[in-house]
Amino acid sequence: MTHTITRAVVAAGGAGTKMAPITRIIAKEMLPVARKPLLEHLIQELSAAGIQDVLFVISSHKPQIPAYFGSGEAYGMDFSYRIQSDGAGPGAPVLAAETWTRDEPYVFAFGDNLIRATADGEPPLRRLVHGNTAQCSVLTRRFSADRIPLHETLLGAADPPGSHPSPHPMNVGRDRLDHTTAPWVHACAARWILGPFIFEALRTCPPRSNGELYLIDAVRRWISDGNSVRAMPLLPSDLRFNCDNWETYADAIAAIRA
Repeated sequence: MTHTITRAVVAAGGAGTKMAPITRIIAKEMLPVARKPLLEHLIQELSAAGIQDVLFVISSHKPQIPAYFGSGEAYGMDFSYRIQSDGAGPGAPVLAAETWTRDEPYVFAFGDNLIRATADGEPPLRRLVHGNTAQCSVLTRRFSADRIPLHETLLGAADPPGSHPSPHPMNVGRDRLDHTTAPWVHACAARWILGPFIFEALRTCPPRSNGELYLIDAVRRWISDGNSVRAMPLLPSDLRFNCDNWETYADAIAAIRA
């Protein structure tokens, strides 16, 4: 069954400690790239994918986000806001959005990630959303096992680039979860489509030793139970910047000119 997805949840509650001290004054998601806040690039990305309603899950220390974006009327969209607890982890914004999603599939996006197709290519999120039939889908970047950057969130083993016409969605099931000996792996690229299953999956997933709840842990447990995730790899020409540190933020500024 194909779902028409028009709602998105944006996670923008992280403390931004890697970019202190500036993030004590301004949310990292509001830092400018090409004369626009990071979040404004994401809003344009969501709009291009057909999203109409957006819920921003923020911390109490980020009042500048609703102050800047308001109701969404200026973007032809409808914006809502909810507050999450500090230090709750990247799974917390999902649970905070449960009633708002109305038991329908929705886009889940991390607000500090900037993703863009180069030249005239189709936006990656629009590729993910178009014709979606899965309960759980995710944009990924494929990496050779010996060239995985630090701090990437790994999903499972991947087919090597060139083995399928690109872009080609792949299913990640139990047989691909153990990627320790795989030559290629899927790293999650901060854009998901999630169904109602995720709320119970998160509630039954134990937090990590730091007390934080992680979305990837719940998804991997769900796969272990016999389900699969649809992974849509980014094209080699697609740009993605996880702007939670100064180095990557500088790379984004250098690459994105408009």
